[in-house]
Amino acid sequence: MLVHPKKILICEDHQIVIDGLVSIFNNQPDYTVLDYVKNGMDVLPMVKETKPDVLLLDLNLPNKNGLDILKEIKLYNSEIKVIILTMYNKESVVKKVKQYNGNGFLIKNCSSDDLLRALDSVFESNAFYRGKGVKNNVVETDGFLEKIKITRREKEIILELVKGNNVPQIAKALFISTYTVETHKKNIFKKLDIHNTIDLVKLVNEKQLFS
Repeated sequence: MLVHPKKILICEDHQIVIDGLVSIFNNQPDYTVLDYVKNGMDVLPMVKETKPDVLLLDLNLPNKNGLDILKEIKLYNSEIKVIILTMYNKESVVKKVKQYNGNGFLIKNCSSDDLLRALDSVFESNAFYRGKGVKNNVVETDGFLEKIKITRREKEIILELVKGNNVPQIAKALFISTYTVETHKKNIFKKLDIHNTIDLVKLVNEKQLFS
């Protein structure tokens, strides 16, 4: 069966960056660049016209803030993937992108391999974040989890459980044993005073953890 390449719209106001991105995708049969947009006000109209699968979005476009564009795109069509490609490597910015349902976050000096990994990851329904406040693709949260001493590994497992992954799948994804996953899972439930994964999902949504 013929598989069509994923369609990319570049939202960036520096031509040298645009040219660099285009050159990367020229040799990638799985992806094709539809066009580019330099003005923030033109992003949504271009999305409606070209119907991309994914946006590579700079946060500092003329005439419209990139975070506002992200919210606008997700409101228009939540299925469109949006990867932020920016120079703003600030923890507060990373958290905002996560809060507004951005699918990925990369710093502009990232390698082409990281960019391609990010694209592959978001089309497998996984977020891909690199930046301040991010470790092992987990965006750190303030307050609640820290107060009850949830460890970094436990945060990773919480994210996997919320995705709907079972113990063997989590063990494979995190390169640990099923026994280790089960142990962490029991500790998580005890610390959070919950009894099952349904309770966990409800708690994560109510407290907007990892957002």
